[in-house]
Amino acid sequence: MAKFKIMLAAILLVCAAVTAGWFFVAQQIDQQIQTAINDPEVNLTCEEQSISGFPFRFDVRCLNAQINSGDMAISIPKIEATALFYRPTHILAFLEGPIDYQNAFTGAQKQLRFEKAEASARADFSLNLKRVSAQLVNPVWSDQLFGTQDIGQADMAELHLLANDETKTGFFAYAKFDNIQSQQLGVETLNTLLEAEITTLDQNLTNWVFPATLQKFAADKGQIIIEKYQTDGRIVPLGQIQAQDIALNAEGEFTLTEQGFLQGILRTSSQNIVSQFDLSALGPMAAAIVGAPDQEGKHHIPIMANSGVISVGMAPIYMVPALF
Repeated sequence: MAKFKIMLAAILLVCAAVTAGWFFVAQQIDQQIQTAINDPEVNLTCEEQSISGFPFRFDVRCLNAQINSGDMAISIPKIEATALFYRPTHILAFLEGPIDYQNAFTGAQKQLRFEKAEASARADFSLNLKRVSAQLVNPVWSDQLFGTQDIGQADMAELHLLANDETKTGFFAYAKFDNIQSQQLGVETLNTLLEAEITTLDQNLTNWVFPATLQKFAADKGQIIIEKYQTDGRIVPLGQIQAQDIALNAEGEFTLTEQGFLQGILRTSSQNIVSQFDLSALGPMAAAIVGAPDQEGKHHIPIMANSGVISVGMAPIYMVPALF
């Protein structure tokens, strides 16, 4: 009988500890959500907000979410995130569409529909980020100003960010878009792939503070290395009815100066892309921008950033302001 009482007391003690732990963590999550909602840079509101899942999970729901920033407003029917009690640093998130976008200044009204939208993030208990992944299945981007007019769609869009396990800093990035189509833009089909590395960026989320993180990235000579960019497919040139095969490949590296300006180069090689544009309005500048094709008909055009000044070929075309 004594052993039974001891066992029963131990079970009750464990249950009480788990219950107290769940409600404590739930309270911390709620405080973080309230902090984000009250942050003027986030400006998020939820018509209905809840935390459930006791005792094994934390299920956070935000219904009819609204994000406002200046003239821009984004409406999301439901945002849901879940994490297991014993693994709270592995979070799964889901969105319910459609997502509506409005801009009061320009009058733009857009909508993103999709079959499925989900994301996941995993960190260790020291809050070192290990992986972030996001996926959109059958996304469709449309204009809602006068009815619904689909602008473009794809079979799949996905993004992955993985920590460099060999160091305490740095990430590898991977993005992919399958079968992009747009009748309005003359895109019959396009497939895009990006592989990149971000060096020296601290993996610990507690150290991510703007602008200090970017300043340290610049001081450490951090780089964004575009290891592979590839787009290929078929598009219909303007004023024509027959589709043509196109291809674009690129690789390069970028960093930030001590003043926060973008610096670097992207080396591109393209097939049947320059011919899609009417460059006559550029006059003599056209040759400085696109150059001459090689024997295979490919254009090799460098895109350079020099203290924030973006140049295509030899022609400066844009100024990127300092990032901090």
